[in-house]
Formats: sequence, structure tokens, C-alpha cells
Amino acid sequence: MPTIFGNLCCIVRRCIFSVLSIGPMPNHIAFIMDGNRRYANKRSLEKGTGHRAGFSALISILRYCYEMGVKYVTIYAFSIDNFKRKPQEVQSTMDLMKEKIDELLTEQSIVNEYEVRINFWGNLNLLNDSFRLSVEKAMRSTCHNTGPVLSVCVAYTSTDEIAHAIEMSCYEKRDMMKELHACSCKNDFFEEYDMQSVISVVDFERHLYTSGCPDPDIVIRTSGTNYCLFV
Repeated sequence: MPTIFGNLCCIVRRCIFSVLSIGPMPNHIAFIMDGNRRYANKRSLEKGTGHRAGFSALISILRYCYEMGVKYVTIYAFSIDNFKRKPQEVQSTMDLMKEKIDELLTEQSIVNEYEVRINFWGNLNLLNDSFRLSVEKAMRSTCHNTGPVLSVCVAYTSTDEIAHAIEMSCYEKRDMMKELHACSCKNDFFEEYDMQSVISVVDFERHLYTSGCPDPDIVIRTSGTNYCLFV
């Protein structure tokens, strides 16, 4: 009976989503995963239980988005500021995320079902070796997938992204000026230097972690101070 009921619910859901997808549909939805610890504390659950509940709900939400035709989903999963938490809590969260990433690469996962391409955005050098290897494997294994795009922000803040883009733009301009100096004669060097040395908006945007991805149409933060939507 539970299997029959579950299959019936799945069919009804797909029918509803098919109708909804006929109308205007967001191209890109972003979720800020927040409130997992509050969710667990409120229910007197063990540490880490809230994060597991959040990841389980995330898979359901991804399925809903893909069934409705959303092409880009971004998950803000772990901020650089989160590294300030207790070391054992950070390690536990890293281990859980690695476990879930590895699950996404299994044959029966939602990634293979929908041909999802996975990106990871952030300062990945801050991740421990084991987690970073899983992240790199996920991106490498799905880079040729042609379905929707899932971007996961880990070791990420917007200020770090801006600083990174500026730094990379400066490095790029420095190398360009060295090449220009080597190839140009003295008479036209300074004219070319003035034209090429300025960092433009295009230069800046090209070096953002989010380069190539459209801006979110909707950003959803999953909890307030007294509730958690990822349940």
C-alpha cells in the first residue's frame, strides 16, 4: 500500500508540475540553506541531524525544480564564516557533505536521472583534501552532462568572490602588459598600455566564480529565527 500510494503521489505531482511549467517559470532559483542547527536544537535532536534533514529535503526540492523545468539551481551550503565554528562541527559538516556528494554520483542518483552538471563555487583551497577531491571528482564526472546545472557554494562569501575576481583580473592585466611590452615598439607602447591596462566590467565578470551562469530570478532563505523550511 505505501508503494502504491507513493507512486500515485508521484504521478499527481508530475501532472501538477506539467501544468505549472506551461506558464512563466524561473530560469534560476537559489537557496540559502540555513536553520539546520536551530531545527535540531528545537527538537532536541543529536548534532548533525538537522543537516541530514536539510540535505534530504534538498534532494526533494531539486527534483521539484527539475520536473518544473528550472534550468539552474544554486545552493549556498557553507560560508567561509562557518569555518569559525568548533573544529569538530566543521569536520562533521565536511564529512556529511562529502558523503552526500559521493551519493550524487551513484548510478541511481538524481544527477544521472536528469543529466545534471555540478559546479562548486568558492575558495576550494580552504577545504580538506578528502572533501576537495570529492568536489573535483563531481565536477569532472558531470562536466559533459547536458541537463540542468546545480551550483553548490562552499567556502564561499560574496566578498571573497569579488576579491578573487579583482585579483585574477589584475594578474591577467599584468601578464598582458608584459606581453605587450615585449612585442610593442617604444613609440606605440604607451598608447596601447592606456587602452589595455584598465580593468573593465567584462574583465571583472569573467573572473567571478559565477561567470557563465545567469543571475538568480529567485533567492530563497530556508529559515527564520523560529522555523526551518528544509524539513
